[in-house]
Amino acid sequence: MSERIRVLLADDHALVLEGLRALLDQTPDIQVVATVQSGDELLAALETHEVDVVVLDLEMPYHGFTALAEIRRRQIPVRVLVLTAFGDGESLHTAIELGAEGFALKTESPRQTVEAIRQVASGHLVYPRAAQRWLAMRRGKPPGHDLSPREWEVLEHVARGLTNAEIAAALTVSENTVRFHLKNIFEKLHVSNRTEAAAWYFQHAQTARHREGRF
Repeated sequence: MSERIRVLLADDHALVLEGLRALLDQTPDIQVVATVQSGDELLAALETHEVDVVVLDLEMPYHGFTALAEIRRRQIPVRVLVLTAFGDGESLHTAIELGAEGFALKTESPRQTVEAIRQVASGHLVYPRAAQRWLAMRRGKPPGHDLSPREWEVLEHVARGLTNAEIAAALTVSENTVRFHLKNIFEKLHVSNRTEAAAWYFQHAQTARHREGRF
């Protein structure tokens, strides 16, 4: 990543684009490299600009989900922060499954979006408290009853948004050890990435750990 965080804004509402761009243009560590108003424009812009973080509205033409899925299919090395009004929990769940690294709520202060951009660019996962509450109410996958105590610790740190390096430092282990634990966690929880693992944690951790007598 460059010294400044290179951001691409994707939203079909001109006022949202203009307002967020005006705010980001006053932020020294962030550079807006492009703004687009549809998913196809977004994919085209990613071919011509070097981007660290895409701020993505889900409800724009050529749907945001379609654009996000295509970004992942093409393996474009960019992090995605979903900008949402958070009216639909299923949309949140779908975005997580498609690999979004974070969420920013349109109903909250724009400066929280700025901080979410920084966090996502640094490799953290960003879930607003409202999103965590919704995920905590979800049910469906079996509890991770066979996670080891160390795997629970790693999973908790993942859910807090820590990177592999930060987890390694916190647990006084190597990054290779963290990656090994993550591989086992993904297999046991039947998830494919750390975003889905964090979502699983918010959904099921309390129930699973009560059943194991962990607290």
